[in-house]
Amino acid sequence: MTDQVPESLRTNLYVLVNRLRDTDGLLAMFDFDGSLAPIENRPEDVELPPATRTALEELRGTEDVEVGVVSGRGLNDLRERVGIDGITYAGNHGLELYTDDERKVHPVAKDSEDEITSLSDELESELADVDGAFVENKGVTASVHYRLVEDAEGISAVQKAVENAVRESDDIRVTSGKQVLELRPDVEWHKGRAIRWLYDHHVPNDETWLPLYVGDDRTDEDAFETLPKSGLGVKVGRQPPTVAGYHVTNPSSVQTVLAWLVEYGVGFLGGKSLSTGTRNP
Repeated sequence: MTDQVPESLRTNLYVLVNRLRDTDGLLAMFDFDGSLAPIENRPEDVELPPATRTALEELRGTEDVEVGVVSGRGLNDLRERVGIDGITYAGNHGLELYTDDERKVHPVAKDSEDEITSLSDELESELADVDGAFVENKGVTASVHYRLVEDAEGISAVQKAVENAVRESDDIRVTSGKQVLELRPDVEWHKGRAIRWLYDHHVPNDETWLPLYVGDDRTDEDAFETLPKSGLGVKVGRQPPTVAGYHVTNPSSVQTVLAWLVEYGVGFLGGKSLSTGTRNP
């Protein structure tokens, strides 16, 4: 059983097992790019590995387990790429939510869509001559990607263009990700708020569930910081600086964790016996 878990988790596996035994259910939440799926130079090239999709589907179909995917991607794009019914999707860092067959949009974000579109158009024009830079309008947010920009001068041009574009706006703020600058509505909402909403929405009031969050980016630190002490944060990729308590190396390791949860982990939920599926006396 233990050899199927990445080394950084394997040494503390008893902690994970005990947490599962001491809880009524599992709320498993995952970032998408860089966590469930490998990062590509262009967002449209990212695909969810089939084995990861299968494990998520099996996890979703387990009693006392809820699954959520929390991403900076737009909601429709996220749903299309994951393609699993019955889970909660939080797009645009949770400004858009899809759960119980219903789309929910933060009211401030909804009011900012026109300005986001205007700024996206402006930046596309400003950066037309910067090789490798491109703007992704995601509806209630926008991302300016510079992963493919090869020289420091080009990166500086991207940063200055974004800074100038939002200089006169009181409604839009800029955050940094992995070689991307994100334009978001100036509202105190992020992945941490999103996972708090997921917990409040899915967990029965009279039960205690284990929240698990897996992410790779600095935007995921908001989620790690929001987790209660009893929760489990798993950082994907390079280790510190992070507040997550656990670490795995890449999306393939995340796939391994998912497989372990499906085959073994959920069998411990609520003090159940792994072999019989019944609660221990």
